[in-house]
Amino acid sequence: MKSGPRDMPEAPAVDFAALYDDLPEYVARREAGSFEQAQVNIEVALFKLPHLLALLPCPEALGDVLEIGCATGELLAALPAAPGARRVGVDISAANVQAAHARFPSLVFICGDFRALQPGAFDTVVMSDVLEHVPDDATFLRDAALLGRTVLVNLPLEDNWLNRRRRYGPNDVSGHLRRYALEDGLALVRRAGLELLGWQRIWIHEGPAEVARRRLRGQRLGSAFSGGPVQRTLRRLAFASFSAIQPLGRKVFASNLFFVARLPARQGSSP
Repeated sequence: MKSGPRDMPEAPAVDFAALYDDLPEYVARREAGSFEQAQVNIEVALFKLPHLLALLPCPEALGDVLEIGCATGELLAALPAAPGARRVGVDISAANVQAAHARFPSLVFICGDFRALQPGAFDTVVMSDVLEHVPDDATFLRDAALLGRTVLVNLPLEDNWLNRRRRYGPNDVSGHLRRYALEDGLALVRRAGLELLGWQRIWIHEGPAEVARRRLRGQRLGSAFSGGPVQRTLRRLAFASFSAIQPLGRKVFASNLFFVARLPARQGSSP
């Protein structure tokens, strides 16, 4: 039996706003010119953005956009915008919102709970790498869908060999509360009561983003792989082997589920 989110312990009560204010991963990406910020830019441009937009008939279909869990704003800023369309980001971390304001002053960023916003106020609600961070993922997803006609989501699928021993919860290095397999991600849409309009599963190590990330590591950190000389050589050879044998690589490395969904028409707030 595959392990999924139902196998993860319930997250204890924590101050998530404070957690993401201070989480080292987010602190580092707020620093202008940092390696972490450059890596996020690569992931947005070469991985997240193209696969999210591929689910839509045309970029103009985005209309007015709300990004929930916008962090430091890179994805929201990269989304194509029709003339006059609104781009609004909301995040519970005041430090992230402050950094987003400073970097993308032409966009609107709000610190707080998205549930305070008016239902149906947007055409598209975007969430990227968010649902794995919240205690009640199904309710969160359904509440998000109330704010727009469609919801566009990127969800990490970490039911892979490299994450089998990872201890999920608020103390996780990235703050992930649970691990998803593909069937868990698709079941989440059903549990939220949404209609699934389209989806695709993508492995980042198979595309151009991974090449660019390795190049960035070499430029900034001196090597595409971490560790001492022997470790770097072994990791480089292992990565090349796993990448060359697709079925094996897809068991070793994590993937992402990209999907577009909506509330059933009779339940939505928009016509």
